Amino acid sequence: MKTIKYLKLPIVLVALALSAILFTCSNAEDVEEVILEIPEPEEPEVPVAINEQDIDASKIATINTGSVTGQFHNFWSTRPMINQNRFNSSSFTNSIEPIKDYVESYNLVRTMGGRTDNLNMFYQGVDASGTIIADFSELVTTMRNFVNTGFKPRIVLSKVPWEMVEEKIINAFGNTSPPDNYDHWRQYVNAFLTTLVNEFGMQEVSTWRFRISTEPNFSPNHWNGTMQDYFRHYDITVDEVLKVIPDAIVGPGNMLTEGVATFTTELIDHCANGVNFATGATGTKMDFFSISYYEKIDQNTVALPEKIAPYRNKLNSYPQFSNIPLDIQEFGILRDENRRRGLSLTDATELGASWYATVADMVHDFTINEIYDWGQEIESSNLPQGRKNVMRMFQMMEDGNRLEAIDNFSGYAGVIPVVKGDVIYALVYNHNPSRTSTANRTIYPKFQGGLISSGSTWKMNEWTVDKNHGIMMHELYEDLRAAGVSEISDGRIYGNRPSDRFADGWRDVLTANLSKYEDLAKLPKTVTDSLVAKGNESLILKVDLEPHSVKLIELIPE
Repeated sequence: MKTIKYLKLPIVLVALALSAILFTCSNAEDVEEVILEIPEPEEPEVPVAINEQDIDASKIATINTGSVTGQFHNFWSTRPMINQNRFNSSSFTNSIEPIKDYVESYNLVRTMGGRTDNLNMFYQGVDASGTIIADFSELVTTMRNFVNTGFKPRIVLSKVPWEMVEEKIINAFGNTSPPDNYDHWRQYVNAFLTTLVNEFGMQEVSTWRFRISTEPNFSPNHWNGTMQDYFRHYDITVDEVLKVIPDAIVGPGNMLTEGVATFTTELIDHCANGVNFATGATGTKMDFFSISYYEKIDQNTVALPEKIAPYRNKLNSYPQFSNIPLDIQEFGILRDENRRRGLSLTDATELGASWYATVADMVHDFTINEIYDWGQEIESSNLPQGRKNVMRMFQMMEDGNRLEAIDNFSGYAGVIPVVKGDVIYALVYNHNPSRTSTANRTIYPKFQGGLISSGSTWKMNEWTVDKNHGIMMHELYEDLRAAGVSEISDGRIYGNRPSDRFADGWRDVLTANLSKYEDLAKLPKTVTDSLVAKGNESLILKVDLEPHSVKLIELIPE
């Protein structure tokens, strides 16, 4: 007997073959019996659930999809700006068009004069009667050009103009002394704000934030006075702001969190129950509070908890301040592993990316409202740093409900789970403060309850940022060295400004290879529509992570 098997043939071909065989057999003298074996259609591959009993419990992060702990909110959309006059240049305003999908506001500092570059010289002294003389025409032009971009302004009311102090001491950031005559300062604040209200309307300006000074506990670089001098300056300035804008959103300068800070949480105590220098009443209006947080790679740590916890705890101790926004209004990685600074304020590699994910986890822990960002692009380009690709992950999670996650991980690793509708996102990260770390890690997110209870199979997508995904800086450095561009041996390494490390010529290499860098810098999707299965009332994933790595996992019910 002859057996004929047809494997994976379309039905039409099988039918044609059958007809031909029957025709041939019907005309043959010796007909041999023919048996056709037509296979059953192939079943789709069934995903196999991971057995929890086979996993080290210390590597599991348990996520209850039915337990919401808060919202994953946008904390990354404000950028500081030292010189708002740049908005008078069309080339500059055109250059920032690409960032509008993630930047909403600019925090404009040193707007009132007292600068070392002689910008914002609106104040021109007083006349014989003690009335101030000021010309705000340039302010109006600048702010009109700024508002026309569509960004929201936030104004830092500083610095005190040079003409308001008799003893002109030039510190690192200009004049940091309080005014000699607070009546003149009051007039100037009033005139400055009245100009803005007249130009843009009370309703609009009332929605802007007004911060009074920058790092007032950094003496003498940002404040050339005592702690009590600043309390007085803050109270008087707030009092004058409220005379012009009764519903103004006001707060003090961001507090330096380095060891050289001259005072810390005493400012919160003063605003809560101190004697107001302007009104004599108890306390001072404070609608937000902020700190500076700069990491240093050479210290091999993530220092945010120790820097912010005292301020969070102090704010929580006063009912009137426990729910006001707590921001990080200066932020970045200040030094590389060799203690070099440069102009870069971040690390542009996978190390900066995994550090950013670590900080994002702490945003929830310390109820941080916003983190002001100096910029997430590479110098002289729109190329994203690794950290910007992590921000793209955040955007996918934005406004989702953050879920409870429990783990016993050591070091800086974790899972940030979010649910949006019936889709689950999990940002999984592994960060090591040392660039040379080889500490790979495997994490097992375990999803249970809520959404997981109602389905058995899920479709998974994954995006990855690590040394080999979403990072272009290593390739740029190799190309610059191969091209013979002079390297500055004591320059900062792997910052977002190649000019910190390389001499003239680096831009030519970047431009010549731009398309390659654009491809390398894209956020890559590393898994597409993979099926994963639930086990006994839970769904467990295995996530392998490089020493500096961030992965975003998307789970869609099938």
